[in-house]
Amino acid sequence: MSSPESVQRSIKADSATESSTPSVAAPAVRRGVGIPEAVSRIWQRVRVSAQDQVAFLLMILLIIAGSLMSDVFLTPRNLLNILWAVSVLGIVALGQTLLLITCNFDMSVSMVVPFVGIVTVGLQIAGWGLWPSMLAGLLAGTLVGLLNGVIVVLTKANPFLITLGTQTLVYSVALILTQARTWYATIPEFNILGRGQLFGFLHYSVLIFLGLAFILEFVLRRTPHGRYLYVLGLNEEAGRLSGVPVSRIKILAFAFCGFTAGLAGLIMTSRLNSTYASAAVGMDFDSIIAVVLGGTSLFGGSGGTLRTIIGVVMLGILNNVMVLADVPYEAQWIAKGVVFLLVVWTDTFFRRR
Repeated sequence: MSSPESVQRSIKADSATESSTPSVAAPAVRRGVGIPEAVSRIWQRVRVSAQDQVAFLLMILLIIAGSLMSDVFLTPRNLLNILWAVSVLGIVALGQTLLLITCNFDMSVSMVVPFVGIVTVGLQIAGWGLWPSMLAGLLAGTLVGLLNGVIVVLTKANPFLITLGTQTLVYSVALILTQARTWYATIPEFNILGRGQLFGFLHYSVLIFLGLAFILEFVLRRTPHGRYLYVLGLNEEAGRLSGVPVSRIKILAFAFCGFTAGLAGLIMTSRLNSTYASAAVGMDFDSIIAVVLGGTSLFGGSGGTLRTIIGVVMLGILNNVMVLADVPYEAQWIAKGVVFLLVVWTDTFFRRR
């Protein structure tokens, strides 16, 4: 089955050809514009290919730069540590990917991540068992995402403003619950989720991240609900007129983003064995940067979760290279800001072309 991008390009090409080629004297017209049309189509394919591969090429350049700066960079242990470090961000970014495909995004994830940890640890302190407390935490994150989706659908307001308000609300509740203090998990087995390893070298969180990415890619490419997400990003009104359940799909996308933020919150809390209200500040922008860096457009209608893996790994490599180069923490944030601006500019440039 062809991808949504290829289907969209073929439809546009066919419609352009039909509209520009009259039925009378068709052979003469084809002879007159044959070469320019061929050149135009070749340029279109080159441009799309460059847009799709730019993230992969940038990652290769970062790997080369890291290997030149440090002998430690290309060691298996360091590469696995990079995957482990970005797995939490990657899980959040997978939820953002589905939203960005629909031309939406969620700014509340940076507060939902620690909030889920607070709910989980709080229930453990109250005497709940391991699995009930974890399931309750996941439910809390999913409900926040569901609330975002319902409000966006009912009010038709800008999702940035809605989720920014939810972010403030969740953060306030977390501060009240913890009284601005750090909470520590009380069940030792809880650490296995964030620190446990398969075969002694591959962390469970990395397996969860990669496994979820492949499952979502299958859903996006091979199921009707996955196709509906692309329809919403390309033309929501056309999708509604075609019978696509726009409101339901959008609400489910927000709810799933809340679920992935909750799953990331469980893993992060398990890894640190503690949590506090501002434990994931900046993860909202980091997740969006990673998704767009991987090739998913800010304007919706294109992208995928396998691309998000590349974007997340690129951010991890960038952070790792700056740490190995002893770059100050403040300069690291400057670098992320520059990367974000370049990504937005590049995405806008290709869209206009």
